[in-house]
Amino acid sequence: MAQVVQAARAERPVTETKRIVIRPEAASGTPDFTVTETAEGWRVRGGKPERWVKQTDFSNDEAVGFLADRLNRLGVEDRLLEMGAAEGDAVIIGPDENSVVFDFKPMVDAGASVLGSRRGEDNRLEEQRPSVRRRQAIDAAYPERGEGEARADIARRAETTDEPDTARPAGWDQGAVWDEDDPEADR
Repeated sequence: MAQVVQAARAERPVTETKRIVIRPEAASGTPDFTVTETAEGWRVRGGKPERWVKQTDFSNDEAVGFLADRLNRLGVEDRLLEMGAAEGDAVIIGPDENSVVFDFKPMVDAGASVLGSRRGEDNRLEEQRPSVRRRQAIDAAYPERGEGEARADIARRAETTDEPDTARPAGWDQGAVWDEDDPEADR
């Protein structure tokens, strides 16, 4: 049987598989968008801004805020300000036949101070609760961990070096709970 298989393989023509190589386009150094002033307002064109506008659910305030952040990170807001756009100007994103119009409202850095924290931060994480102090201590000790030592090992080591929290008992005394309600506990 092996001889038959070998003979069949030998008779079959050898086919070379073609290697498929995918190469991304080289970065050209040109911006991902263009901004031009028109009679209707400031027109923004480019693959990323137009795709992001198509993907956005404009009935969701959070999605609109996310779009604004993405456009800002891309540099659209800075470019509009460089070209002389003022607050309230119309900003049109997309082709003529299917564009979305926004009122330009540049982000103000000072507005974050009104919120009580910088964008992307949560003040509750800055509170000095025991869990926050413990997490910060573990994070600080993590870079100096030993070989093969995990985050849980650092946490256990931190528990043994810290003084016990006096605000709550270290463990639950099951006997005390049962003794209160059990009249036969004195046996």
